[in-house]
Amino acid sequence: MAAKKVYAVRKGKVTGILDDWVACKAAVDGYPGAEYKSFKTLEEARVYLDENADPAGGEMMAGRSAATGGDRTAVTSSASGKKARRENKRELLDREKRPLGMGDPDGGLVAYVDGSYEHSLRRYAFGCVFILPDDTIYVENGGGSNPDTAQLRNVSGEMLGAMFAVRWAIKNGFQGIELRYDYEGIEKWVTGAWKSKTELTQKYAEAMRRWMGSIRILFTKVEAHTHVYYNELADRLAKDGLVERENIPEVWLMEEMEPWASRN
Repeated sequence: MAAKKVYAVRKGKVTGILDDWVACKAAVDGYPGAEYKSFKTLEEARVYLDENADPAGGEMMAGRSAATGGDRTAVTSSASGKKARRENKRELLDREKRPLGMGDPDGGLVAYVDGSYEHSLRRYAFGCVFILPDDTIYVENGGGSNPDTAQLRNVSGEMLGAMFAVRWAIKNGFQGIELRYDYEGIEKWVTGAWKSKTELTQKYAEAMRRWMGSIRILFTKVEAHTHVYYNELADRLAKDGLVERENIPEVWLMEEMEPWASRN
């Protein structure tokens, strides 16, 4: 019987040592510039990864670990996890040319928000792209797996993205924010055009209305899958959040995190 292989992923949606090809394929499939190899021993895989270095890809995947032989959950320190995500976002910048003229022509803060859901993981996630008045770009994503929240599938991610964006704008001292979204409930639950029929949508609407006392919120509908660059980017960030993030991130100040991109 052939010896069981282990797989080391150095660059991918997740990084680390995985003990089956299915997990490895999920980590690298569709990831530009993925780096991975199979090995017969853990020692060879560890040398390849150079485990003393910070990973250049995402966080470790939940599942069975070849390194421990048992179940584990994705665990990284806050500092190393943030550094890895920042490197991933810089890699995205390196391989893409961002278009001009997709912010607020009057110089306000714009946030593109989107959500995603993966049934096999029972996970939801959001992506946010912030365009500042000086054309600096910041991005963020987050994910979760609360069973009650997951009942609304990608809608949970959509709401979390909008809420994160508004809270970020308030914390960073903006007087107003334009939310660009592709799911109508983001606006209509807040305005009352749609009746909030679940506890989650009620809490979302209540929170957004409360924050309107501190910041002006303008809603702008963007048609989904129409190749609007930053809307598509928010969608991809949300999908990445399904495997990269195990939590909803804390709202941060701009000076606490390097810009994902410098000015255009």
